[in-house]
Parts: sequence; C-alpha cells; structure tokens
Amino acid sequence: MDLSPFYVRSIFLSLILIALPLAATGAQESEAPPVASPAAAVPLPELRSPRATLHTFLQAMRDNETELAISCLDLGGLTKEAVATSGPNVAYQLHLVIQRLTSLSLDDQWLWDSLPDKNDHPAPFGLDAIFGALPEAAELTIRRNQDDFNWRFSEETTMGIEALYNALEQGPEPTAQQTENFEEIDQPFSIQLRNAFPVSLRGKTLILPNYQWLCLLSLIFIGLAADVLTRWLLAAISSRWLENYVEEEEIAARAKIWRPIGRLVNASTWYWGTKLIGLSPSTIGILLAVLKLFTIYAAAWTAFAIVDVLSKYLAKQALRTNTKFDDLLVPLLSKSLKIFTACIAILTAAQTFEVPILGLLGGLGLGGAALAFASKDAVANFFGSLTVLFDRPFEVGDWIVTSGAEGTVETVGFRSTRIRTFYNSLVTLPNSHLTTAAVDNMGRRRYRRIKTTLGVQYDTSPDQLEDFCEGIRELILSHPNTRKDYFHVYLHDFGSSSLDIMLYCFVQCPDWGSELQSRHRLFSDIIRLADKLGVQFAFPTRTLHMVGESEA
Repeated sequence: MDLSPFYVRSIFLSLILIALPLAATGAQESEAPPVASPAAAVPLPELRSPRATLHTFLQAMRDNETELAISCLDLGGLTKEAVATSGPNVAYQLHLVIQRLTSLSLDDQWLWDSLPDKNDHPAPFGLDAIFGALPEAAELTIRRNQDDFNWRFSEETTMGIEALYNALEQGPEPTAQQTENFEEIDQPFSIQLRNAFPVSLRGKTLILPNYQWLCLLSLIFIGLAADVLTRWLLAAISSRWLENYVEEEEIAARAKIWRPIGRLVNASTWYWGTKLIGLSPSTIGILLAVLKLFTIYAAAWTAFAIVDVLSKYLAKQALRTNTKFDDLLVPLLSKSLKIFTACIAILTAAQTFEVPILGLLGGLGLGGAALAFASKDAVANFFGSLTVLFDRPFEVGDWIVTSGAEGTVETVGFRSTRIRTFYNSLVTLPNSHLTTAAVDNMGRRRYRRIKTTLGVQYDTSPDQLEDFCEGIRELILSHPNTRKDYFHVYLHDFGSSSLDIMLYCFVQCPDWGSELQSRHRLFSDIIRLADKLGVQFAFPTRTLHMVGESEA
C-alpha cells in the first residue's frame, strides 16, 4: 500500500487541527440578537429572576439534570452541538466555584429571601453581594437577556469561569465551613480527564491548557492509526475472501475502496475525541464545525465508493441478461445515488452551521423566473433522459443514426448521451435533442439487408446463367443466418461491360461484426460456385475495332 500521499494529507490535516484553536478566539463574534417587545417576551418560571435562576441552577446540578443547568448559562452564539459539548464542563466548574466561594445552601431560606425575585430588577445582579469580594478580574453575574427576558449567568461569567476555577484550585484549601455544604455531583468525563493530569500541565501556555494540547496531539495520532488499521484490516479480510473468486489485479483495485472508509474512521475519531477533551466554549464551536465538515466529506466519499462498487456489481449482472435495458438503467441509478448522497451531505453541512434552509429556498422564489429561464436546457435534458429511459428508442451498444451523429451508444446520462463513432471519436449529444430528432436505430434491425450486383461476362451462356442463379438461391437456403422466406436472385440488367445479376437477401445477426461474417461466407460460396460452373466475373472492358483503308 502506497502511503506517501496519505501521510502528506494527514500531516496537512493535523496542522489544521492544531492551528484551529489558535484562530478560534477571534471567531466567536456574532451579531446582537434583536430585542423582543415586552408583550411578546414571557420569561420561564425557573429563569424569571436572579433568585430563580440561581436556585434552578444549584437544584439542577444537585439532581444531575445537566440540560436544565445548562439552560441557566449564556454561552454566546454557540451552536446547539457546541453548547451540548462544552455546557456540562462549564456548569460543573461554575457549581464548584459557587461552593468554594460561599457556604450557600439550598436550605438557607433566609438567604434566598434576601435575593431579588423580580424580573425587572434594575441592573445585572452580581453574586459578589453574597459571595463577598471575588478574585481579581473574576466576574460572577446574572444578567437578564433582552431577547426573552430570562435571567442567566452572563457570557462573561461562562467564558471566564475556567480561569476562576483554576485560580481557586491552585489557591488555599477550602475551610471547614466552605466544605460543610459541599454536594457530591457527577463529574463530566472532561473533568475526570483533566484531573488525571498533574497540576503543572493544567496551566495555559498558548490559548489552551497544556494538557489539552497533549490530548489533541495524541488524538491526531490515534485518528491516523485508526485510519491505517481500518484500511489494513478491511484489505486483508477482502483479499482472503476474494482470493478464490477474482484475479489478483481486481483484488488490488477493490482494496482502494477502503481508503474513504479509513478516512471516515479517522474523521469520526477526531470528531468524537475532540468532544471529550473539554475545550473551552470559544474553541469548541469552530473546531467541531470543521471536524464535522471533514466527517461529512469522508462519509460522502465513502458513500460514493460504495455506489461505485455496487454499480460495478450490477453492471456485471446486467451483462448476463439478454435485455439491454438494465445496461442503460445501471449508470442512471449510479448517478442518482451519487446526486442523492451529495444533497444529503450539503443539507447536513448546512445544518452544522444552522443555515436556514427553508429561508434560502423561500428566497429563491424571488428569482424563480430567472432561475427557470437559466435552467430550461437542464430541465429539457432531464426529460430527454426520461424519454430515453421509458420510451427506449435505443439501448447501450445500439448503432444509431441521428442528424447529429452516427455510431454506437456508449453511455446515457441525465444530461447527455455519448456516442462512439466508427472513426473512434466520442460525440456528446444533449438528451433534449433526442425528444424531437429522428433516431434511426440500426441496432434494432431484425434482418440486415444484402443488396449487390454480380457482373458476369457477356459470353456466359443462358444455361450457365440459369444454373448460376439457381445455385445462389440454394446457397441462400442453406446458409445458417439468411432469411429463407424472402430473397431475389435474377438477371437484372445489361451493363456496359457485363450481364448484371441482382442479389437481394437478408441475414439475421445481432451486430455489424456478425453481419460481415455472414456476408463473407455467402460471397465466398458464390465465388466457388462460379468457378465450378465456369462462370467468369466481368470487369470494365472496352473493345476497339480498327477499320483498314482496304475495308473502307
């Protein structure tokens, strides 16, 4: 297996995987959401006020209701997938920070009564009012969203919670009063992974904590190893399974289809592994989007390879049948499946970036007339292909004659039909032309006509002519491929240098090659018959009579 191009592409993809977190910090800017009118916005009961949001968050974390706890966080303009990936990690860190900074408990009713419980609280509520002084540059704020009037932990809080969590972790041990109300909650895998590394690797050197760089580097090599191992295993299994059925060259050709499957395993390993590392919200959104695109590309490539294998198998099965309709149907089916795969990949990619597909389709109505005018040829070619498919004026391998080309049909696609001419050029004929043009299908002839003239010399006797014509008729009747119920062999004309005998008959053969063989056999038998009867074939001659002066 030649892996040099593979390693070149793998190194390139690895550099992208490493470089993406470096550029992710500046890529999370998004437009501010439109402000909803007070009449249209109805806050949720559990997020109606600072008190309700804080109580809902702590209660959800104690009950391990992660989704409810994440709904209390403002994670910026992240996609749903990025929120589901980084949300549990942020919620866990925020919960631990709250427990370390205060002895707040869900049972302290007097403290909860002192928290604001109005939706129209005049300003963002800073938790330092109950926590006391926070570490420098730390922020713990619950702010009302102007879109839906729900109170959530602010984006500044969620984006900076990791730094505050690390600062508290490296600070002094919590006091007995602080640990009194600690509640044990399930740790996300990303936190367990983080705690498995020594404290010295949890600090940041460049954008990400050092242990996350090590995890990314390890993940790159794990994905590449999974790619190579998958391809090797599938190639080994297929070679052992096919070694008694197909030739070695075909086994090598089929082994190439495992390359996209290996890429898919590689992409999936990177994608799911990245979700387990616990990257920050500012990084995970961009990285997951790119890796998902890579996974979609690998999946589409794999689907294309499977379609190609399926098409080759069906094409071989079609060759074993007597009809040629399946020879025409297999290429169309292959192209249809590839188009369907491409559409699924595009829609999935659009969903990754949360592109409003319905809005885009609705916007196309504004330019519907221009689009229809521009695509009229494509539509005409598509219906032309349907005409060829259902009306079946010709099939693959037929010899056809149209106003645009003459030759053998090689392939029929959605847009055009390719015809191989008899001087071996390839003519591409738009299918729209086939809906109106006259197509003479020479391949559909049941019999192929032979019409020729046999010129014999003028000194041939009438008896020789009769025997020669009758002998040719016997040859036609005894020939295996000639039509026996309709043929003509007669003295037809007096030529300028020969007596012309018309030979008019038909041979039954499937293609032009068989027709040539039948003509050759019949004409060879006629030459032998003429030699046997002493009949001489004429050639253009001219007799010149010289008149002398004495005869004049």
